[in-house]
Amino acid sequence: MPSWRFFLLLVWATWWGGIFFYASVVVPVASAEIGSVEQGFITQKVSRIHNTFSFAFLGCLIVESVRGRSLLLSVLTASLFANVVWLMFLHGSLSGQMDFVARTVPASFYQRHAVYLWVFGLEWIQGLALVPILFGRTTNFGRSKNFENSM
Repeated sequence: MPSWRFFLLLVWATWWGGIFFYASVVVPVASAEIGSVEQGFITQKVSRIHNTFSFAFLGCLIVESVRGRSLLLSVLTASLFANVVWLMFLHGSLSGQMDFVARTVPASFYQRHAVYLWVFGLEWIQGLALVPILFGRTTNFGRSKNFENSM
């Protein structure tokens, strides 16, 4: 199924590349231009979109796990699922601390936000760990595929 593999590559690249670009370019530039608190009110909304896209990607991973009968991919998918749920919980908690009228956050916000950033970084690492399993030459408990050969 070459078209599935290509679709999976595009979805992964959009999801993972979005995390990388957002964290490394958008957040620092927005913070420098409008300030970190104002930038936080924008990223609060963008994070909801990212979480939604994460679940779409997880759906693709579930399909690939079943299709390829890969125990390792199933374990990584479950791990990523738990991480995304954790991020959504933290996001909801952080959003509850934001005053959308006054555009302020309490001092306690930043400690919890630091945890959110570490979990977000873990999500990025998990995405990177998926590359050799999804697209490289690997053996996943009996499964051996080379992405180039499946396209």
